[in-house]
Amino acid sequence: MLIDLSGGYSIPFGKYASSDTEDKLSGFASGGFFFQGGATWLGKNILGLGLSYVFQHNAIQKSLQTDTLAGYNDALGSRAWTNHYLLAGPVLFTRIGKFSILAKAQIGGVLSYSSNFTIWLPTDAADSLSPGPLKKSDGPGMGVAVQIMAGIGYQITKNICINVTLSYLGGSPLRKRDYYYYYWDIDPQTGRLQPIYQGGEIERKRRISTFNIGAGLTIKL
Repeated sequence: MLIDLSGGYSIPFGKYASSDTEDKLSGFASGGFFFQGGATWLGKNILGLGLSYVFQHNAIQKSLQTDTLAGYNDALGSRAWTNHYLLAGPVLFTRIGKFSILAKAQIGGVLSYSSNFTIWLPTDAADSLSPGPLKKSDGPGMGVAVQIMAGIGYQITKNICINVTLSYLGGSPLRKRDYYYYYWDIDPQTGRLQPIYQGGEIERKRRISTFNIGAGLTIKL
């Protein structure tokens, strides 16, 4: 069994780092940090099957926190990205003298919290001739995620190596909310009040892509 722990700097790029307020996939993320822990069953070979958990934090770009996005009803806000990844896939670990090589190619899911996923929903208006006020709804986006990681370590004891790692983390979190509401209107034929029912779906979709530089330990049990 192999345990690996690492943490370091997270660099956003692509749509995740885009500052284009008209692009519905822009994430407005700035540099941040990540922590990762993994467990791998190696057996007697250098290849094994591993499970990883990654926590990632990227702040919203300060210059955009007061901007209103297309399709939103208020400013973007300052709530940072906090991404939780659970990933599984093949892992390679081998030693060459005092040095070691660790590599992962994993797929799984991501749970993302951010002001990017704020949704404003219309509400019922039982005593009004127009739709009611909008209600703020916060929640996470969820989607598929991938990680490709490579690291080089140096053996400090028989079973412990210190290492540096480079990795790519990507994901496609999506949040959807259905809504259904009513208000009153006057029927032009009868002149009487009648309820008007309306509904639909609002979604927030984003793209995560980061390059991560870290350091940590691998422990072979």
